[in-house]
Amino acid sequence: MKKRATQLACIGSGKMGEALVRGLLGSGAFRPDQIRAADRDPARCTVMEKTCGVSTYQDNREAVRGADLVLLAVKPQDMETALNEVGETLSSEAVVVSIAAGVTTNWLRQRLAGHPKVVRAMPNAAAWVSKSTTALYFCPGIGEQERKEIQEIFGTVGACVVVETEDHLDIVTGLSGSGPAYVFLLMESLAEAGVTLGLSRPVAVELALHTVLGSAHLALESGKPFAALREMICSPGGTTLAGLKVLEEGAFRALFLRAVEAATRRSRELAR
Repeated sequence: MKKRATQLACIGSGKMGEALVRGLLGSGAFRPDQIRAADRDPARCTVMEKTCGVSTYQDNREAVRGADLVLLAVKPQDMETALNEVGETLSSEAVVVSIAAGVTTNWLRQRLAGHPKVVRAMPNAAAWVSKSTTALYFCPGIGEQERKEIQEIFGTVGACVVVETEDHLDIVTGLSGSGPAYVFLLMESLAEAGVTLGLSRPVAVELALHTVLGSAHLALESGKPFAALREMICSPGGTTLAGLKVLEEGAFRALFLRAVEAATRRSRELAR
């Protein structure tokens, strides 16, 4: 990705803010002198200075001054305070990107005096290793070139999709935002099953980890539907069908639906 003249302010330097900054620097999209990171916690500022080499601020107003791209990486409950500060020095041409779950663009714009250039993004924890899946929603005030640049920016930490309906971001939150935790639970359960049946823990963990990793690579590279891949592994009367029968009897699919529904519902509750 080409370096750009953009000055970026990252408001909130927690795990996700740091992951995104690391991705942007690692891809060569930004130099350290083009990024300002803000956080109320001086310890987090120190971490960002040492690990990323960027300028840090405890005052959001100073971080945003002169920035043409503002990344809001604070928790939903801290967003109103951050916006009250950011709004004081925000450029009228700046693009504001929020990664807070459940915080709508209308809510953001109302607290930014109707600022037209607002984007919502929902990355996930895999941004830490540049393997996130990020969904983006653009307000009508975002131009085509700006849309392209935002997609490139989030592309530095993984894959990107665009949703045209903002409500769908709540579903994205329930599916891929929370998804890594579901996958880790699946991996944990596979490993525990192996240990219970007699494998050593290191061997069981290695098998579970690489089974999930290999399956994901197979799905990506083959381009086949998940159902077709599952059927490809099953042979009549074989071991895989015996295991899948137990999962189906235990309402495995229904449990996943309920989990995604619950997380989606919680995302919507955060918007109230």
